[in-house]
Amino acid sequence: MKEKTGSTFKIKRETYQVTQTAKDNLKSFNAIKKKIMEAFGDEEKTIPQLVEKTGLSKEETVYYTMSLLKFGLIQAVRLDDADEFYYYKIRK
Repeated sequence: MKEKTGSTFKIKRETYQVTQTAKDNLKSFNAIKKKIMEAFGDEEKTIPQLVEKTGLSKEETVYYTMSLLKFGLIQAVRLDDADEFYYYKIRK
């Protein structure tokens, strides 16, 4: 029984095709992720600072920053003095 399960996964792996859309989305995500991660450097930054540094729209910056936070690549550190924005930094 174990061999059949193993061979089923092997057949699935060999026959499954990743769509071009999925490949393009991953390529786009990785490019934007790289841009945001480079914008951080070794400093803590807020969303508006990342918008200014990357040149991305506010909406895109929020979406991708929250994705990086969800995936554990960055972390929220503290609130700014006016309690408006979180500072984020690269998780080490």
